[in-house]
Amino acid sequence: MTVFKSGTIDSAIEAALQELNLDRSQVDVTVLTTPRRGFLGIGARAAEIDVTPIPQTQPTATPVSETQPVETVADAETTATAVATPVATVEAQESAPADRQAAYQQVAGELGDYLDAIVEQLGIDAQSDVTVSHRNVTVNFVTEQEGLLIGKHGRTINALQNLAQVFLNHQRFSKLVVTLDVANYRERRLETLTRLAENMAREVVATGKPVYLDPMPSFERKQIHSVLADNDHVVTYSAGAEPKRAVVITPR
Repeated sequence: MTVFKSGTIDSAIEAALQELNLDRSQVDVTVLTTPRRGFLGIGARAAEIDVTPIPQTQPTATPVSETQPVETVADAETTATAVATPVATVEAQESAPADRQAAYQQVAGELGDYLDAIVEQLGIDAQSDVTVSHRNVTVNFVTEQEGLLIGKHGRTINALQNLAQVFLNHQRFSKLVVTLDVANYRERRLETLTRLAENMAREVVATGKPVYLDPMPSFERKQIHSVLADNDHVVTYSAGAEPKRAVVITPR
């Protein structure tokens, strides 16, 4: 945890970004202590924030031998004390990506069966279509009961997406990132979040007061941060603890 203090939340964020040499879209900010002026200097306190860099996905280029199982490679990628892998032959290096993708396709198929069983238990008649692109797994549902599958404010489909990620993690495929969708809900939700961010930013500029958005999952908070990252008039940060963590938009 990296803690920064200053007279205001904005100045603390700016100091953190300068010290870490990062921009606002690359960090997650948690307000630990709100500033207070006090009376005649008595009881005054500085703003205190926790700034955590958002992990950036980096492509790996670990050579894989023909006899090394893909599961071992996935486990080695997530183990800090993994031993060095012997230098692979040219043939093994060429076949490794294909072997890895085959393993991804297999676990993605198992994930589809897992989600189908859960959706069926929820009483929803739906069919899933699972696709794999590099390390991104997309599960698209086709159903006439879209509202039930999405849930209020996307709570059902977001909960299923969390379960799907946990499933992949337990299968030692934590490098895969899964997205669940139905009837282009994710695209429509992104448009909604973009409009929300822009409207709330205008309100903050007009009133000069910060706005606290409703709690939302981390990937939606990142979308809000991304939309307003280049805004010259406001800054954003996340406050609160999961599952009630929310985005705060404040004047710059």
